[in-house]
Amino acid sequence: MRRRTAETIPRAGRTSGIVFFVLLALGACISGPPRLSPPPARIDALDGYGSLSLRREGGSVKTRFSFCFILPNTGRIEALDVFGRTLAVLIFKEGESWLALRSRHAYWRGPEEELMEKFLGFGLKAGDLARILCGRWAGPGESEGAGGWKLDRDVRGYVLGGERDGFRFEVGEFFGGASVPRTVAFSRAGRSGRVRVLKIQFNRPPRGDLFGPSILKGLEPKTWQEIEALLQDED
Repeated sequence: MRRRTAETIPRAGRTSGIVFFVLLALGACISGPPRLSPPPARIDALDGYGSLSLRREGGSVKTRFSFCFILPNTGRIEALDVFGRTLAVLIFKEGESWLALRSRHAYWRGPEEELMEKFLGFGLKAGDLARILCGRWAGPGESEGAGGWKLDRDVRGYVLGGERDGFRFEVGEFFGGASVPRTVAFSRAGRSGRVRVLKIQFNRPPRGDLFGPSILKGLEPKTWQEIEALLQDED
């Protein structure tokens, strides 16, 4: 039986196929952002993944990342390559932080705001980033203005943006049906960036020892200058 190649398929058939896929793509655009069930009344943990773009003097950088936070002050971020493989693991816990490069058998340790500055370009705490990602700011036993943040809300009570010490974030888009941000832009003093959340879930028990010392097993401590050299060599 004769195979039907692109040359043997009638032009009208090929055209209608192209039109179908164009309409399918347009339908995906028109449908709006993915819908998300309203988050629970109390958020103790959140996890998911997204993309990050940063712009500063000297250029820009883009990466994908996964995240897992346990409120109020514990977090884990994994920087991923285009194939979803882990390039680096960042751990934040009670004011301290660790950056682990398992492929290079090396790690760095320092204050959490210093590592967040190196990752995001802004000296946030893990709890601050977690609240930006989930759109929930007053946790159990906390006041609305906890941490010195000045927040903007709409008539629904959704957090549209916030400011503290010259750092500013603004929500560009919410997940449909929820107060959870899907895109967030942020800026301060010549630096800017944007986070797009691709998936987020709440109050799931962490799998394994995500925040413990086991991540450093077999790794050697390095200075930040040594870590930078390893990262540049990785590029």
